[in-house]
Amino acid sequence: MEKISLNVTRLKIPENLISDYDIYYITIEDLVKGGANASLYACLISIAFYNSIMMLFISIPIAIVSPFFMKDEYVKKRKDKLLLEFKDFLRILKSFLEASYSVENAFALSIKELMMLHGKDSMMVKELKVIVSQLKLNKPIDIVFRKFAEKTHIDDIVDFSEVFTIAKMHGGNVSKIIGNTISVIDDKINVKIEIDTITASKRFEQKLMNLLPFLIIIYMNISSGSFLRPLYTTFEGRFLMTFALFIYFVAIRISKKILQIEV
Repeated sequence: MEKISLNVTRLKIPENLISDYDIYYITIEDLVKGGANASLYACLISIAFYNSIMMLFISIPIAIVSPFFMKDEYVKKRKDKLLLEFKDFLRILKSFLEASYSVENAFALSIKELMMLHGKDSMMVKELKVIVSQLKLNKPIDIVFRKFAEKTHIDDIVDFSEVFTIAKMHGGNVSKIIGNTISVIDDKINVKIEIDTITASKRFEQKLMNLLPFLIIIYMNISSGSFLRPLYTTFEGRFLMTFALFIYFVAIRISKKILQIEV
């Protein structure tokens, strides 16, 4: 609870520049959406597994703060989005370099083009604005870009930063390096999209299977309430339902791991 309290006091709005992409501050939007979804599950659990209003009052507060325990999912989603924006940025940057612009000018000109694709509030646009502002202070572009890459903790961006730094130091073909980087990132993203397409039906089945136990129990309560009454009124019955709920959560966790294929 101490950790949650610290996070509550440090809520960030989405417009703030991100200082470290491995650190996620829960937003009000996350609390509303995540809390609402978790509260719905809390209601189903209270009705199906315990048939208790008291359990509902106990589980709802836990459900509301559940987004604080889902930070890894939010971090992964944000990094995936940044990588897509970074890929588009590299495409734009390459086109300006092939038109004989300097690297510094190409970075500055890329902002407007990227805004047309992802909007002015996109993460990469904000990062580019900071990078360009640093370049105007005559800071070396390789050092500025490396700082950006290090805080993203994304392998593709960090690797590109290292190669980019070497190319700048030794006069390498930056345009060719960018082209190779785009090919690598494109291949990874295409593989990921193909995997997501293949497993889409399985993920949908998983969501249906997650709801099935609730539907079965609620149906049995409606059609044969007296048959299930001992499960809600005796110690042994409550223990059995709690154990069944534990198995249910373990099954969900395993199914997510099976469908979570890293590229």
